[in-house]
This record gives sequence, C-alpha cells and structure tokens, in this order.
Amino acid sequence: MGSSFALEILTPEKRFYSGEVEIVIARTHSGEEGFLANHIWACKLLDSGLIRLRESGSKEEKHAEISGGFIDVHGDVFIFTDSAEWVQTTQG
Repeated sequence: MGSSFALEILTPEKRFYSGEVEIVIARTHSGEEGFLANHIWACKLLDSGLIRLRESGSKEEKHAEISGGFIDVHGDVFIFTDSAEWVQTTQG
C-alpha cells in the first residue's frame, strides 16, 4: 500500500472533496500529471476536464469533472476550481 496525503477540492460555493488519497491525476496546461505523496512543491494551472483520484486503501478510482483552476501541492494538495461534479464511469 502506498503513502497517502490530504486532498481538498474547493469551489467558491463549497468544499467539494476532502480526504486521504494515494494519487490524484489532473490535466495541467502542459498535459496530464499525477501527484503522489511527497511530491515536490508545485503550483500549476489546470485545464477543464477530468480529475482522477484513488482514496487511501481503495482499488477503485473516483472521477470528477472540473472547470479548470489550479492545483497547489505543498505536502497536502489543494485544487481550486469554479465548479466540480462527480462523474460515473463504466468499468469494462
């Protein structure tokens, strides 16, 4: 089992997500990037699209559609976006 870290996804209206995750994958302006525990400090702009995360101890990913924003990685990870909603995916 990998190391975990705190992830928060925040919109102007609410805290959309708060929990311990092992990985979060987001589309930055330079392409899709994954962030793990102990990632070097980063602050990057995000494109609109899918955020993928795997909670600590889980084998399944959760997916959310966001409207862009930015990610701040500094020990814990914060994603700031104008809107976010959960997306159902089909596992095949």
